[in-house]
Amino acid sequence: MKFSIPQIIIRNRESLRSGCLILLMMILCPLGCLRAQTPAHARVVALGGAFTAIPQGVFSVSTNPANLAFPSAYSTYFYLGGLDWQMTNNFYSLLTSAQYGGKDLTADDGRLQEKFIDDLPKNGWRMNTSFGLPIPIINFSIGNKAFTTNVLYVTDYYISKPALDIVFGNWQKNVAYETDLRIDAMTAIEYAYSMGIPYENIAFGFSLKYIQGLGYYGLDPKHNSGLIEVDTARFVLTGSGDYLFRESNTGMGIGVDLGISYRDKSGLDLGLCIQNIGANIKWNKSALFSESMGTTILELMGGQVKSGLIRNTNLDLPFEGESYHYQFEINDVTMSEFFEGDSGYSHFFSSKKEISSGDSLVFRTRLPLVLRVGLAKQMRPDLLVSMDFSTSFQDRFNYHKGWCWSIGLEYSYLPKTPFRFGLALGGIGGWEIALGSGLHLGFAHLDWAIGLQQGLWLHTTKGIHFAVSSYFTGKRKS
Repeated sequence: MKFSIPQIIIRNRESLRSGCLILLMMILCPLGCLRAQTPAHARVVALGGAFTAIPQGVFSVSTNPANLAFPSAYSTYFYLGGLDWQMTNNFYSLLTSAQYGGKDLTADDGRLQEKFIDDLPKNGWRMNTSFGLPIPIINFSIGNKAFTTNVLYVTDYYISKPALDIVFGNWQKNVAYETDLRIDAMTAIEYAYSMGIPYENIAFGFSLKYIQGLGYYGLDPKHNSGLIEVDTARFVLTGSGDYLFRESNTGMGIGVDLGISYRDKSGLDLGLCIQNIGANIKWNKSALFSESMGTTILELMGGQVKSGLIRNTNLDLPFEGESYHYQFEINDVTMSEFFEGDSGYSHFFSSKKEISSGDSLVFRTRLPLVLRVGLAKQMRPDLLVSMDFSTSFQDRFNYHKGWCWSIGLEYSYLPKTPFRFGLALGGIGGWEIALGSGLHLGFAHLDWAIGLQQGLWLHTTKGIHFAVSSYFTGKRKS
């Protein structure tokens, strides 16, 4: 039996919004992505991510550093500039906005509300954004060595289905709702030194990564859940929750990528890469460049929450590197007290704000371990086919805990303007179709790609992935 509260919501909408603010802190902000921290080259995006077995030169760093050991088309690669931008979620689209946006969900006896609740993803709502910017000139490879520097910005938000049910009025009798939330947002600079070591037709490679954190906010994974239950027989609300929200404007960390590649005489290429081995960032750890920036980056990140695409002006957080411990407990609160009374949410939610300094604020965020396996074959001189299997071991920082399969085709009948197509199944977006091409004129190269997730048209897609890359090359190898 459902407990209907549409009329109560209408009569006291402001109280409900304030009460939900603790639960949804930082969730409702610019829609956010899938392929994690390292920026993807446009060719990777166009092939749907099926790239582990085929990278060359500097583009091997983020997918399989072992390929640096194999001969490439050019002796040197210099990244001139590029951009990798992606945003995705598993529910919202322009079509969804047209159906529900700006409408009273409680109208028509709540039928629209019921349809909206039925459409919400059963495994919770996840929203992701990523932005990668390779620094010009200091992204290059010479022979079997490479040095890269990339600016990274990622956001990863998740709200569980039970928490969504509470927010949108899908309350049922004597059901315990676990209000689990997950929040991670980070801006950092990643430096990597990579090398490939050949051994006959097998190659080994590594990337040593130093990550300099410029800004972070998020929930501690050990303090990110609550429990709320409605006893509709007595019209009583009970529950409790524990949320520790952390911020930092300075951090530093390290990580290692290891790869292995094999090239068969028949033209079949195989690749395997394990990324983010031991990778973690220690926040509130002094770093020269981060300290010189102060809280500027962190405040810009917070500004996206307060005045971004989806504004939340009621959120009173200064984003100056402090931590906040929110705890709430509801003991036998009646519906009339909670929704219709004059008291605010503070009468039912107790909160604690922690402001500390020094080592007491130091904390770590671990980057998920990633496994990538790929194979590729040059079917004809003008047709390349590649395939990848990849998985992560944690749902965090835009990584998905589960397998993703992708296949890519590159047709270069016109070598200066190749056509690329990719299909990926799995991951946060569910599935993605990508297209791309390029313009190659002598030593100057420009590649672009666009991917659509869970939709073939702009009004139905739930995610967009766009990448553009420009780079110079040295002398072509004969």
